Amino acid sequence: MEKVKLREYQEEALKDIFNAWKTGYKSILFQMHTGTGKTTLFSEIVKRGVNGGRKILIVVHRKELVEQIADRLELFDIEFGIILAGVTPDSTKNVQVASIQTLSRREAPKANLVIIDEAHHATAESYLKLWDIYENAKFLGVTATPVRFNGDGFQELFDILIQSKSLKYFIENGFLVPIRHFVCATPDLSGVEKLYGDYNQKQLHTSVMKQKIMADIIDSYIKHANGKKSILFAVDIDHSISLKERFCEAGIPAEHLDAETPKEERKKILNSFKSGEIRVLCNVNIVSEGFDVPDCEVVQLARPTRSLALYIQQVGRCMRPAKDKETGIVLDNAGCWLEHGLANRERFWSLKGKKKTLKDEEESINAVLIDSNGFIRGIPSAPEESEGLMLVEMEEHLEKLLVFEIFLAVATGKNHKPIAAYMKYLEHLKKFHLSITKKEVEYCQKRLENDYDNSSFWYHQLKSCLN
Repeated sequence: MEKVKLREYQEEALKDIFNAWKTGYKSILFQMHTGTGKTTLFSEIVKRGVNGGRKILIVVHRKELVEQIADRLELFDIEFGIILAGVTPDSTKNVQVASIQTLSRREAPKANLVIIDEAHHATAESYLKLWDIYENAKFLGVTATPVRFNGDGFQELFDILIQSKSLKYFIENGFLVPIRHFVCATPDLSGVEKLYGDYNQKQLHTSVMKQKIMADIIDSYIKHANGKKSILFAVDIDHSISLKERFCEAGIPAEHLDAETPKEERKKILNSFKSGEIRVLCNVNIVSEGFDVPDCEVVQLARPTRSLALYIQQVGRCMRPAKDKETGIVLDNAGCWLEHGLANRERFWSLKGKKKTLKDEEESINAVLIDSNGFIRGIPSAPEESEGLMLVEMEEHLEKLLVFEIFLAVATGKNHKPIAAYMKYLEHLKKFHLSITKKEVEYCQKRLENDYDNSSFWYHQLKSCLN
C-alpha cells in the first residue's frame, strides 16, 4: 500500500504536538481549519503510537465519522477494532475507534492515548467521563473550531491549545480555495426563542418554511450557482425533503440525506453526488463534519444557527481544492453572516474562551455595510468578498447608528425586547452629550418595526417611545 505523505504544515503540527507532550502537557487541544487534513494528521500519530506499543482510543460523536476514520486508518495500514452499535467488537486490537454513545454503554477498553475528533463537543457529559476513566492517559482533541455556544473555554479539559496555520496561509498556498459569500434573503427570526444555546427547532421550522424564503433558496442557487455541485444544510427532515422536491420541480437534480438514511442508500446517494448525477444534496447536518467531496463548489445555508462551530464546519465543505475549481460559493439564505460575520473572516482561538462585550464589538468593526433592507451592518471582514451588501463611507450618523445596532444585537442575544436597545441607545447618547437627529429616529423606527407585528403591544409601545 502506498505510504501517505504528510504536508509540510502537518509535519510541523506533529512536532508541536509531540513537543508539548514531552514538555509535560498531558491534554492537548489542536486546531486546524476544515479541509486541511486533521484525520490524516492524527492517523500518523496513531501509527507512531502503535509502533511504540501504545493502546489508543479514538472517540467521535457520529457513526459517519467512525466510518471515515476507519477508511483513513486502513490507508496507514493500521489494524483497529470498532465500538459501534451493530458492529462486532474486536478487543484484541490496540487501536479502537468508538462512537461516544456506544462507548458510554460498554466497558471502556484500555488506552494510554485518547484522541477526540471534533473536540468542540468534548464538554458534553458523556465525554467528561473519559478524563476520569483514563486519568493516566495522554489526550489529544482535534477540531477546526475550538469554541462553545456560551463563550466559555476548554481550559478545564485541556492544558494547552496548539493552532495550525492561518486561513490566509492555506488559501495562498493552494490547500484551500477562497470563497465568495452571497447574502440572500434572510428569514425573520424575531419570534424564534433560544433553546439549549441554539434556536428553538420547532419555531425555526415555521420561519424557514415560509413561501418567500423557500422560493429564494431555489432562485439564489439558479442565479449564483446554477449547475454547480451544492450541499444544502436544512433545519430538519421536512424542510430538507421540501427543498429537495422544489429543486427537482425546477429541473435541478437533488436528493435528501439525514441520520436515518440507511447506510447503503446513503452510499449510493453520495456516489451519485460525487459523479455529478445529483447537483444539490439537501441534508440535515449529516455532512457538516467529516465529509469529503473536494469538487463540491457550493454550500447553501438554509439553517440559521447560533453555533459558530457549525457555521464554519458547513462553509468548509466548499473550500477543498479540486481540478478547475477556483473558488467556493456560499449562498447564505439563513442570515448566518449576521450572527457570525462573513465566512472568510480570520479567527483567533483561545482555551479561555471569550464572552463578547460592547467594547469588543466596537473594536472589531472595520467596515460599514448596508444590506438590501437599508440596515447598517458592521462586519469584521473584507467586504469586497461579499455579494448583496453595499460598502459605504463611515459618517458621523452611521457611526452613531452602528452603536445602536450593537445594543440591538446584545439585547437580542439576551432575549430582551428590542425596544430595550433603543432606550439604551438614548442613554448612551445622553452620556456623551449627543442628540438624536430625525434621520436617526427614522432609522431606529424602521429597524425596530422590522421586529414587531404592527398589531402587537410592543409595537404600540415603540411608536409612543419614538414619537
